[in-house]
Amino acid sequence: MKLGKGSRFLLSLLIGCAVAAMIGACDRGKEVVDEATGNRAVKQYHKMKKEADRIAEQQAQRYEQIGDEGNGREK
Repeated sequence: MKLGKGSRFLLSLLIGCAVAAMIGACDRGKEVVDEATGNRAVKQYHKMKKEADRIAEQQAQRYEQIGDEGNGREK
């Protein structure tokens, strides 16, 4: 039996939907989708940016404390 172009398209679409459903249904499906779409990299970037900002804030506070202690000794 030979399939026509329309039948092949529908069969391909059906198989594609089934594969997408399987990926979405598994536990790691979200991770796979995030990896494929690049969302994982964006999430990781935002997480690292927050950590870098937090560290920069801590360093700024330390430098202020050191400066205050240095000024107190000179008096």
